[in-house]
Amino acid sequence: MDDTLHCPICGNKMRTVNIKQLYERTGNWAERTCNGMNHSLQVVATPKGKVDLLKLSLNPKYSKFLEIDFVNQKCRIICMKDSKPDYIDIAKMIEPDFPDLVKLKERVLLYVTFS
Repeated sequence: MDDTLHCPICGNKMRTVNIKQLYERTGNWAERTCNGMNHSLQVVATPKGKVDLLKLSLNPKYSKFLEIDFVNQKCRIICMKDSKPDYIDIAKMIEPDFPDLVKLKERVLLYVTFS
C-alpha cells in the first residue's frame, strides 16, 4: 500500500509525526493518524512512501481494531475486553477496502466469531 497524506476513509488531512527509529530500524519514518467521525486510523510509512503498518478501528466504541503488517503479510485483531486487549493473530494479510469498510468489518467479525 502506498503512503498518503489524506485519510483513505474520510479524506481529511492526517496528522504526521516523524520518527527517528521505529521497530528496530533506522531512518526517517512517518506516523500518520486520523481520528475522524467513528474511526481511528494509524499509518506507519517508510521514507520511500510505502506503508509498513496500518491500524484502524472497526467500531464506533473503539473496542475492536485491525492491525495490518504489510512487511510480514500478517494481521492482528485486537478486541478490548474489560479494558484489556485480547489478540487474534492471523497468518495472512487482510486487504482493506477503502473507503468502504463494510466488507472488511464482516471478514474480521468472522475471524472473531470463530476464534
